[in-house]
Amino acid sequence: MEEFFHSKAMITPGAVGATTTMITGTLASQFGLPGNWTGLVLSLLFGLSVWADKSVPVYQRIIFYIINSMTIFAVAIGINTAGMVINKSTERKVAPYVIEEKHSPAEQQKFFQDWFR
Repeated sequence: MEEFFHSKAMITPGAVGATTTMITGTLASQFGLPGNWTGLVLSLLFGLSVWADKSVPVYQRIIFYIINSMTIFAVAIGINTAGMVINKSTERKVAPYVIEEKHSPAEQQKFFQDWFR
């Protein structure tokens, strides 16, 4: 676990990117928050974990903070985009077989949304 939070670990931004997507998707679908800004703020907050590693000089931690935060955001965008593509492809396959909808499409909030609309 110690290596996971090390500032030079590269698996951490990938794993936290998935967490960022999950939290951002939930906040955007349930509360209508803008996905792009919510994801960016969460990425910057999760990127603060590099400051826990005191074995690295401050200037390197600043560089790692920027790189890790942007990596977290990029992973979150990629996962969200992949989820949107998968949702669209399954909607096309299932749509002809839908008999009755319980909710109108305007009422339904999707988890994966276009963050940059």
